[in-house]
Amino acid sequence: MSLLRAPLLLLIAGLLSAPCLAEGRGFSLEPANVGLDPSAEALAVWRKSCARLPAARNLPELKLSAWKKVCALAQHGGAGPDFFARHFAAFRVVPDSAPDSFFTGYYQPEIPGSLTPTRAFATPVYGRPPDLVTTTQLQGLTAARRRAGGLEPYPDRGEIEDGALEASGAQKLVFLRDTADLFLAQVQGSARVRLPDGRVLRLSFAGRNGQPYTAIARILVQRGVATPAEMTMPRLIAWLRAHGLQKGEEGDDLLRQNRSFVFFEGRIDTGSAQPEGASGVPLTPLRSIAVDKTIWAYGLPFFIDADLPWRDESLKPFRRVVIAQDTGSAIVGPGRADIYFGLGDAAGARAGALRHHGQFYLLLPKE
Repeated sequence: MSLLRAPLLLLIAGLLSAPCLAEGRGFSLEPANVGLDPSAEALAVWRKSCARLPAARNLPELKLSAWKKVCALAQHGGAGPDFFARHFAAFRVVPDSAPDSFFTGYYQPEIPGSLTPTRAFATPVYGRPPDLVTTTQLQGLTAARRRAGGLEPYPDRGEIEDGALEASGAQKLVFLRDTADLFLAQVQGSARVRLPDGRVLRLSFAGRNGQPYTAIARILVQRGVATPAEMTMPRLIAWLRAHGLQKGEEGDDLLRQNRSFVFFEGRIDTGSAQPEGASGVPLTPLRSIAVDKTIWAYGLPFFIDADLPWRDESLKPFRRVVIAQDTGSAIVGPGRADIYFGLGDAAGARAGALRHHGQFYLLLPKE
């Protein structure tokens, strides 16, 4: 639902001695010296997104005039592998509620499905309902249902599973085997659905109901079902199916504890190698990340510095420029990033092993 060491980015002495910037918004930005990896790939990924100006939102440090200038330079050949080191300054993201940042991984799974409901495929995947609106007017919620009398909380997962969307006008895009497959697609934020005729329907994130997200894997860890290291996505899905997905069964009860519910857009695959993120551009493995879009705008470049099991099961340095090009229901807060690993089971195995802390740096163009 992104690692090589490079020459240090030298910031001017005044900038290095400056205090943290724009405190009181849930995070601060601390000027930093970091070695940005000299990657032509990272620059190519950023080129896909930079022409779309990011909203300034809560980032007074982002000067759009400087953004336009450096984007034009990147688009017209005035760039080399050290582009980010030369033209961007790094700021460490310091969340108010944590000493560092937290990284996970995601991938695009392929699951079977049908465009029409059958006994084998009875679980609908919903498109974005027409009455769903993004809002901050209701405390603790990020979206709501628009009614004639105003806004009200959108139905949660359990209510939706019980039929709360039947009169909403929400389209049923495709039908899956069960709610475990639906949950897998929702957690990843996208999926490839293999249809009976061999075609592939790509699902991409289109919104969520605004209800709080609960990590059900953490609940199982707290119950002693498995250790954090053992609780992979395949193990979680297997547990859900083994404990029953019908209403009232233990697997279904656990799923309902996560009140958040994701809606999708769907289209038949035309042969593109990678899925599009919520930003509308194709994702690049180990360079595209999903972020909290209420905080960070799509297209912003970041630098991740962490030791992660990203190549195999052992921890290795992950020091890469990555680009915000996607979002996900579980990615909440300034110090959160979900690294896209690619397609299929191998990517899923690596993505599922990622639950690690490290440092997260925002890169802003120099004026």
